[in-house]
Amino acid sequence: MRSLLPLILAAIPLVPLLAGLIARGCRPVLAGAVTTAAAHLAVALSLAAAALLATGGPETCRWAPVGPDSAWVLSLRLDVLSVLMVVMVAFLGAVVLRFSRHYLDGDPAQGRFFSWMSLTLAAVLTLVLSGHLLLLLAAWLATSLCLHRLLLHHPRRAGAVFSARKKFVVSRLGELCLWLAALWLHRRYGTWELDPIFGAIARGQLEGLPVAGYLLMACAALKSAQFPFHSWLPDTMETPTPVSAFMHAGIINAGGFLMIRLAPLMAHAPGALNLLAVLGTITAALGAVAMLAQPSVKRALAYSTIAQMGFMLLQCGLGAFGLALIHLVAHSLYKAHAFLSAGSSIGALPRAAVPLRTTALALGAAVGAGLVVAATGAWHALTPSAPLHPGVFSLILAYSLAYGLARAWSVGRGARTAGGAVIVAAGIAFIGLGFHWLAGSLFGPGLLVTPPPALLGFVAAMFTALFVFQALLWRAGRRGLGRRLYVHALNGFYIGTYANRLLGRLWPQNLPA
Repeated sequence: MRSLLPLILAAIPLVPLLAGLIARGCRPVLAGAVTTAAAHLAVALSLAAAALLATGGPETCRWAPVGPDSAWVLSLRLDVLSVLMVVMVAFLGAVVLRFSRHYLDGDPAQGRFFSWMSLTLAAVLTLVLSGHLLLLLAAWLATSLCLHRLLLHHPRRAGAVFSARKKFVVSRLGELCLWLAALWLHRRYGTWELDPIFGAIARGQLEGLPVAGYLLMACAALKSAQFPFHSWLPDTMETPTPVSAFMHAGIINAGGFLMIRLAPLMAHAPGALNLLAVLGTITAALGAVAMLAQPSVKRALAYSTIAQMGFMLLQCGLGAFGLALIHLVAHSLYKAHAFLSAGSSIGALPRAAVPLRTTALALGAAVGAGLVVAATGAWHALTPSAPLHPGVFSLILAYSLAYGLARAWSVGRGARTAGGAVIVAAGIAFIGLGFHWLAGSLFGPGLLVTPPPALLGFVAAMFTALFVFQALLWRAGRRGLGRRLYVHALNGFYIGTYANRLLGRLWPQNLPA
């Protein structure tokens, strides 16, 4: 069975690629059936690869048709990161394609849609399996170009065309940074493959890594919609909901995946990581505030994605790469479900409309902090040798528990509700700290990064301000300052407006009559 590993890894992206090409000439119903069946087959192949990893350990499969020293080498990696990602992406692709068969029923362009969706799935699967910089760059470019065609599913809608153009420009800038980083690494190490580069870094060959780190950091920030290049994401709501689900769950995470995949390199570029942490913190705060003011369900989910991507890259910037990986998987599954079930959330009570009592906030803060301290002590007693992440993550967890408890106690009635909320919060605290331990074990102590105290203070101050803002948001409508802040947040603090004006001058919109 182990001898079949190269064929299994190659077949995972190849099956949806062939299905996408075949779907171009099929009737719409048949195109949907073919691409959905191919995605399910990719899931089965991904699970087979996971079983081989569990039984035989990690491995890199290489095909060198021109010669072992040639740049034209197909290199696919089998490790914990690639298996987690490929199983998740294949599963999400199968779910989204199956949903699309009902969602697009009767759409005259659904055959073309299924073709591009399957090709996009193939490109993302290739991206997460790649062990070669040129293959990684090619898959990165293919993912972006296929997504561009999906964003133009309604080519006569002005909003769809303009948002696709904005995404196109930002993506080309990111790919330029990735290409320059790949060239720089090839010049320094004489190879395009990741394994030899990681081996040289482990042996102490660190010259030039800060330059590559800054380029890769810029690429990740551009791909994952970080401030100030994030405004294209909320503008893509003209695209069909299945595209939004797959984009927010399986494509926008590529920036975080790039940082995790190249963690051995990024750990030796502290300046780039510090800058990434600052950008991630600002993006997380901005996205969380703007999300609360959006009346549209899909735009609120888009700003939620921006905030989550900011937090994920903040984790990478602080050196918590394993924690970022767990966050990536959890966010992908949650966001796919949120988009595919967005219609059922219409009429729900907005979070900002819930009045939070002062006593509930004070008790929530005290109980949340106590639960996190107790859970931290318990995990330290159980695993005294486990690597520890920066304490700012425990602070953020305490704020989350405090807000959740205050909301539960403000909405609920009686002692049963209060006791149940504390039990749930205790479970969340213990499980959350357990994920921290699991994250540390994924990469081991060799990749521990020590952030500067000033950076940790900045992150703590920003999340403290965000907690206070969310706690007082329901009172904002009673004061003029609060109403003005609401208008600014509703418009995304006008960053998208300036970006639209600039793009309008650089690329005037000419739609067909």
